[in-house]
Amino acid sequence: MKNMESKTNKNIITIDGPAGSGKSTIAKLIAKDIGLNYIDTGAMYRAITLIALENNIDLEDEQSILKKMEDYTIRLDYNASDPDKYTNIYLNDRDVTMDIRSKEVGEAVSIVSKLSGVRKFLVSLQRKLSSEKACVLEGRDTGSVVCPDALCKIYLTANIDERVERRKKQLNDYKQNPDIRQIKEEIESRDKIDSTRKDSPLIVPENAHIVDTTGMSVEQVFNKIKDIYYKELEYNK
Repeated sequence: MKNMESKTNKNIITIDGPAGSGKSTIAKLIAKDIGLNYIDTGAMYRAITLIALENNIDLEDEQSILKKMEDYTIRLDYNASDPDKYTNIYLNDRDVTMDIRSKEVGEAVSIVSKLSGVRKFLVSLQRKLSSEKACVLEGRDTGSVVCPDALCKIYLTANIDERVERRKKQLNDYKQNPDIRQIKEEIESRDKIDSTRKDSPLIVPENAHIVDTTGMSVEQVFNKIKDIYYKELEYNK
């Protein structure tokens, strides 16, 4: 039996893993199926990266980025009309759901996301959001840092070739024209930055279930994680 503090988070699922491991797709499906909010933590880092780019701020100038962030409110809409989005993300009243998926943001987000002040700000916001309603959090430190006492912690992974193909499909869905070599280089660079950064590095969270999705269909991964979740729920009653 977990203690009472842990039981207050019995309906929190965290899904972490490297780029292209299938986190977003699975997190949305799980959230919809179980009826939980979906919190895309990566989208929040992309939103702040967009702020820096649009205001011509040096991506490594932490203080200037934090200062500019005071002019914005990051808001998530959990009832997006487009089922492929599920969550829309806003900067003040502006919908930036598609803007944050641009090539420019994708290439810059790993630089901004390693800044300690940015991470502390967003971790605080993510904890606040996750305390308001049962949810699925998806990202790179949700089970290790944001909600380490979540009931169900998942770590998704896959081999590099499969992750590249998934990222290519995702970019095609956003009507971009991706280059396979560039995608692979970007993923390998992101992996290195994520796993070696000083604050909240990408790791397998304690007590997390590791799911290697290589060769698995979306349905197979979805069913496996649902099974894990309900077993954890039953065990922690």
